[in-house]
Amino acid sequence: MFSSFFGWLSAWLVRYWSRWQKTPAQQSSQLLEQEETSSINTAAFKKNPEKETVREIEKEIRSGRKFSIAEAIGREGGSFMKGESVVPRPLRAANEIKQFIAAYSSEPTGVLASELYLWVTADIRVSAQLDTPLVAFAQIVETLLDEPTFFYEFARQVAIAHSRLTGDRPYFQQPNHPPHPEADYTHDAIRQYLSEISTALSLYPFNA
Repeated sequence: MFSSFFGWLSAWLVRYWSRWQKTPAQQSSQLLEQEETSSINTAAFKKNPEKETVREIEKEIRSGRKFSIAEAIGREGGSFMKGESVVPRPLRAANEIKQFIAAYSSEPTGVLASELYLWVTADIRVSAQLDTPLVAFAQIVETLLDEPTFFYEFARQVAIAHSRLTGDRPYFQQPNHPPHPEADYTHDAIRQYLSEISTALSLYPFNA
């Protein structure tokens, strides 16, 4: 009984061992097949047309979109470097505008100056004219003076900024209505400020 069992077990082991055992040549062939399959998969991944299409679309979107100064600095960083300057062009453009406001503003450190700087540097016209930011600045100020919608929104932002600075409630002057008696920045005062900046820009040497 035991001899027949061991005979059956021996025959089973021989049959299945021969099935799984491979010669060195067979093992080498299997490894080569695995390497070829891996190489094909890697090449297919690298040449995936869908991924290449996504990259091309991203390039087209970025090349066709205009950014504000903040976006330009955040997205492009050093790609705006020009010449030997170590300062990116968006930063230089923003700094040129800031220096002009400080030099020609009736209140260089006040709410009007700070809000005008924020308003201008958020406009895409500056990022589109990084080499001549004061030209863009003049265009933006002209828009504020000529377009009531933009002017009233700028005046509203000034009122909010002044309220945050002082802790007082903001006084929003309504179009074609007299200002609140306690309002520090009336529409007339803001328009006068912008007109002075516009005049200074029109006389600046960049127009020569």
